[in-house]
Amino acid sequence: MKVRSGHIKFDKGVQYKDFTPIFSEMYLKFLEDTDQTPEEEEVVNMMIKENLIDLEKNKKPEGYNRQGRMRMIFPIQEESDDLEMYIYGHYHSAKSLEVARVTESMSRYLKSKGFENDVDWDKMLIHKYKK
Repeated sequence: MKVRSGHIKFDKGVQYKDFTPIFSEMYLKFLEDTDQTPEEEEVVNMMIKENLIDLEKNKKPEGYNRQGRMRMIFPIQEESDDLEMYIYGHYHSAKSLEVARVTESMSRYLKSKGFENDVDWDKMLIHKYKK
């Protein structure tokens, strides 16, 4: 499957604050799955803490939007939209199979933690305009 982004869409009613108990583990899993764990543990802890502060306030977290071959992003949502996150592969460095593998892995992990979700592919506006 050739994909650039994998979108994990959650059931109605899921809010950002619902991720607070699992976010640290979820974030570390993403970094492990993508082989992007920074060497400095303090950097990872700081990024997790910044995200947790937003989640506790029920605000959109940054996710992992650093320079690298893959990103985990919570897009800005309209209030009427269901919550989603997406895994995005930087076009120069992430292979589409890797994007699909990481997205499916994260989806399974989230389901195991009680977050029912559906996965969709290449729903970013940039992909729409390129076609």
